[in-house]
Amino acid sequence: MKLKTLLSKFYDFVFAPQPVHTVALLRIGLGLLLLFNWWMIVTDLDVLYGPQGMISLQTAQQYGNPFRFSLFDYIPHTDKNTFTLAIINLLAVLGVLSGTFTRFSIAVAFVTLVSFHHRNGFILNSADSVLRIFLFFLFFTPSGDLWSVDRFRKKLKGTAPAIPVDKSPWALRLIQLQFCTIYVATVLFKIKGEKWIDGTAIYTATRIDEFVRFPLPLLNDLTMIKLLTWSTLIVEFALGTLVWFKETRYWVLLAGVALHLGIEYTMSIPVFEWAMIVSMSAMIDPKDLARWVQVFKEKKFHLSWRPSWTYFQQKNS
Repeated sequence: MKLKTLLSKFYDFVFAPQPVHTVALLRIGLGLLLLFNWWMIVTDLDVLYGPQGMISLQTAQQYGNPFRFSLFDYIPHTDKNTFTLAIINLLAVLGVLSGTFTRFSIAVAFVTLVSFHHRNGFILNSADSVLRIFLFFLFFTPSGDLWSVDRFRKKLKGTAPAIPVDKSPWALRLIQLQFCTIYVATVLFKIKGEKWIDGTAIYTATRIDEFVRFPLPLLNDLTMIKLLTWSTLIVEFALGTLVWFKETRYWVLLAGVALHLGIEYTMSIPVFEWAMIVSMSAMIDPKDLARWVQVFKEKKFHLSWRPSWTYFQQKNS
């Protein structure tokens, strides 16, 4: 393959217009996660983020991320301002979810989310990083062009096209690269240790009482433990590599969903599993998703057991 041809294919992959269905779906999924995350924030707002909370603002500034940014650093740190910032975050999250002033809502949601995260970084987990990173990239996507209040308003004005215009997917490609980097890096870090190689890592993880929901007798069997440990590595590696190929993409995503649902069922790691499942929607080919939606709209997608409406009409006539 000539270099010119290779560069042309790369350019098309990154910049050639694609349907906006995938980024719209991702926006809705992230909106739901952010809404649940807001509920977790506001439930213990005073304890975790208030001026009399478990971590003072001065401590957060001294021991937090050296590249931290938080609106709490620039406003009087009072209970009223903390609550006000939480309400602003809620309104922005609802804007993200509904696609109302989409880019503005994403920007406000991102800034306020980062502000809370950097106000108390000692309670964060990897799910919080996923939310921040994906929300940042989402700002650069045309995620408000479909399934949104923004599109509905344009329809009322008569300025919305019947079918959303295809847009360059460059920001979606960045999200996809980030998604795959997460899994490849995870596997590389895991295989540095002995427990993932010898197959006992799942045994150790499921013995941490703080994270385990309830004991499962199945996880007392060494053969099953090794099978689950090694299969986890295989699925995670596939999510970072084989997910790019159309022949394996949806089988890999299905395995990934099953993996994270299994972890969610057995272990309590707030938001993380759902964050990764939602992020998998970014790997759905926009053309595939657009086609599925069109098939559904045309009512070609139907359940074989669904009774015929005409049958009931004839019977009741």
